[in-house]
Amino acid sequence: MAVDLADLFYKAASGIFNLYAKLIMRVEVKGRENIPESGPLVVMSNHISYLDPPLIGSILPRKIHYMAKAELFENKIAGAILKKLGAFPLKRGTGDSRAFRKAIKILRNDQVLGIFPEGTRYPEGSPGEPHSGSVMLAIMAKSPILPIGIKNIKRKGTPRVNIGEPLILDEYFGKKLDKEEREKVANEVMSEIISLVNE
Repeated sequence: MAVDLADLFYKAASGIFNLYAKLIMRVEVKGRENIPESGPLVVMSNHISYLDPPLIGSILPRKIHYMAKAELFENKIAGAILKKLGAFPLKRGTGDSRAFRKAIKILRNDQVLGIFPEGTRYPEGSPGEPHSGSVMLAIMAKSPILPIGIKNIKRKGTPRVNIGEPLILDEYFGKKLDKEEREKVANEVMSEIISLVNE
């Protein structure tokens, strides 16, 4: 059986960051039992720090393929590392069909997709408006959403990661939602994330 070097690299990086999170950051994690062991999954969390992707990646036992802003891939070395870690570029504000197809393919292969619905980092306690397209990927791929709330990464206090129960939006599967409906569902998911932050 061939060895996947990208997966080995991901596991090694996740393991190293996991030690950093435990020993240096002293992060407390709640809700590990809510992580599905198999099947398609969209991981969504608030975004307050550059540490968020590796932190979540070090906690989940499954590899996460993050949609990341295309600017991060402009540096060839950084871009190569990000791709080894499973990330792929998204051209924000353009309706990036290539990134959309890549995301759907990941989910249809029963893998894990990582999305920050706010689209960029926001100060803790001041969440941004969620992008409605984020939930459409889960709906189109008939995938559950795993909501995660991160807190105290850049503030005083114990850093915490709260993992909620998977959200299954099956009432929307197979439906074509209009803009208002998409925004409504995105706000409902974001509200769940915020409630986890505030626990």
